[in-house]
Amino acid sequence: MSSNQGERFSNERYLTMNQVSRALGTTLIDDIWKEVLQYRSMFSTTLTLRTVERNRLRVVLTPKINDRLNQLDRRISRIQSRIQEVSVNPNHQKALKTLLSRDILKTIANSYEITFSEGIVNQLINNSISVLTPREMFLNDYFRGLELVSRSADIDFTEELLADVGRLFNAPPLSNYLYRTTDVKTGRQVSVINHVHPHVLVNQITEAIADFYAFMATSTLPTIVQSAVIIFYLDYIKPFEAHSEIIAILMAKAFLAERELALIAPYLNFELILERYRENRDEVFAEVKKSADLTYFIDLLINVLNESLQTIEERIVFVVTHELEAEKHAFPVPEEEIIEEEVSEEPPSDLFEHAQAEAIEKAKPVPVYVPKPGAITLPTPPSEEEGPKVTPRQANLGITELPPELSENDIMRLERHLRESDPSLTRAQAYFYARHCTMGKYYSINDFKEVTGCAYETARTSMDHLANSGYYRKEKFKNKFIYTPTKKE
Repeated sequence: MSSNQGERFSNERYLTMNQVSRALGTTLIDDIWKEVLQYRSMFSTTLTLRTVERNRLRVVLTPKINDRLNQLDRRISRIQSRIQEVSVNPNHQKALKTLLSRDILKTIANSYEITFSEGIVNQLINNSISVLTPREMFLNDYFRGLELVSRSADIDFTEELLADVGRLFNAPPLSNYLYRTTDVKTGRQVSVINHVHPHVLVNQITEAIADFYAFMATSTLPTIVQSAVIIFYLDYIKPFEAHSEIIAILMAKAFLAERELALIAPYLNFELILERYRENRDEVFAEVKKSADLTYFIDLLINVLNESLQTIEERIVFVVTHELEAEKHAFPVPEEEIIEEEVSEEPPSDLFEHAQAEAIEKAKPVPVYVPKPGAITLPTPPSEEEGPKVTPRQANLGITELPPELSENDIMRLERHLRESDPSLTRAQAYFYARHCTMGKYYSINDFKEVTGCAYETARTSMDHLANSGYYRKEKFKNKFIYTPTKKE
């Protein structure tokens, strides 16, 4: 345990002032709390978003929180790749969608005290909504929201998208858009007593929405942190008369889908903060509004997402190991019906990491740089002994020439040359560029992430560094950046 109280209550555990007081068993902690705030200031980033009291929100990414975010980012990418593999089989794809949709909708049903039955998911997927009760129709609206999220990869994250999501829950269209017209009243936080407004005032909604989108357009914070901002701040604004909290969650999922996570984004169970973690969420939101420190919610959200990812992994394993038929989808036995048995050996905490590690040990290592376990396997250039080659013209392709391919030895020589001639390049950057430097082609941040197995933020900064160093030209295409090689003398 650290002797520095600031590190102890910020890096080891990110505690509020009241929690620190309880941990120490005393209320006389003013000097200790100053030490905590001083430590946090070294890792603090102030946002452009403000509370009603005009306090600017901030995030504190301590080393441990930053490490947890990177681990979560890599885990999300790895499981999305697994979903993509499973989805090659149409039966498995439909079965997995059914199971994951069931988990999300059951969470929403519990949150809104709606009776949930297993068959309702198949009815929604098959669009058999005529047999649903009025309360079950709310689940249909939410399912349509999940479907919209899955298509959000090609949709700009704008106010129009917020309107589209809002319309699912009977919000008026943007052409005659009306935000809520009354201030939100709640017994949990009374501004007169605590001097904290629970939500944005009516006359500040339009300004707050504009500030929110201006922030999202320029933010370079980690993806999960931006998702936390979306969920908290849209819930704080509460632009609609009702259901703003679930609209905020769907918007966070749409944002992740836009960030090339469309396969997994709909099924990340953010909704748990409205159900099992509801009390924690309410306490954390109250603390964020009082202290303007969003890190408390980020800390909670990391735990929620890791729990959700564990469930997704279990569903994938269930689908793959039970050869489900296309028209019949079995469901896992409810927990209360499972008879506990003694297990002689603990299963691995990550259901796929062990298998990937074994595969990597058997693979031939790259002499210069070895991508991380989450990286995809690059195709090996064909050998000259594979027989006669077919020309593009003979293959009746729409192009007349294919670019020449370097041998693996040439690629490794180029990689080594890059590292020796430009010390600013990391091994991963040299490894990627040596294999992605064809003039006229375009590469993305996600390409770097998949090839090297790194976190999204590492991939983004690496591609930007390569662009700033003259290896690529950075261009904007739709809602993302792409990179094309330039002539490097």
